[in-house]
Amino acid sequence: MDKTATKILFSFDKTVNPEETLQAAVAIARKSNSSLHYILTEESASIGSGSEEGVVKDFKLKHGVQLEISKFPGNFWKGLSTAVEKLKATLVVAGASPSKEGLLGGGMSAKIDKLDCNMLYLNPNTKWQTPIDLVVPIDSSSETRQKFSPASHWGLLFYSNVTILEVKKSEKGDDARLPHVYAIQANNYMVEKGLRTKVVNLGVTTEVVKSILDQSKDLRSKWITVMGNREGMLRVSAIQTICENATCPLLVIPYREPIGMGGSGY
Repeated sequence: MDKTATKILFSFDKTVNPEETLQAAVAIARKSNSSLHYILTEESASIGSGSEEGVVKDFKLKHGVQLEISKFPGNFWKGLSTAVEKLKATLVVAGASPSKEGLLGGGMSAKIDKLDCNMLYLNPNTKWQTPIDLVVPIDSSSETRQKFSPASHWGLLFYSNVTILEVKKSEKGDDARLPHVYAIQANNYMVEKGLRTKVVNLGVTTEVVKSILDQSKDLRSKWITVMGNREGMLRVSAIQTICENATCPLLVIPYREPIGMGGSGY
């Protein structure tokens, strides 16, 4: 379900440290042999001073990566989603304050699912770091298994260790059984791809975001995977809170309606 990165879009608004997003975009472009395309929305910060030609030339000399710049109307998230559609992007690197839940257009989940590709998201408190560890939370919702394929793609690219977090809200019934089943499936999938993995049972918790972030604190350098879930403990409200509180990059995967029987989506 993931696309091999060949065209990476990136943008940052005026609320973040632009260097963090810039480092992220350049590092991923180098690692995946991709070009970069800066999207200048109505809320984006400028990527440089002087003429566009001069900015592009200086960028190539400094970073060794080819750069294009395009303007798209609308606010930050609308401009990015339009750019993804028109430019057929394979990844978006976005540095911005999270869209607040409850405002017109919805919060972060609504923005995520409008994208037609994965996104690496950095909020104003995020520090760029390569994913030595890739954290993959799994709950009782079968749709969270859509994380398997993109997580394995980026894990292989960066030679990451994969930490699978088993998230559950009960010790009984499907709320206990399914997270364990899906976590084992995730482990087997990653092992088949050649990745080093471990499964961590977070135990029963109602403070799912705190548990995920606390478990991730001791990891050396990481990304956390999130998705625009409709069901389970990792649904909209949890995604909103993770996007607001994480201090590491988030690998954000838009939810897609599974096609065919089974509903696994991976």
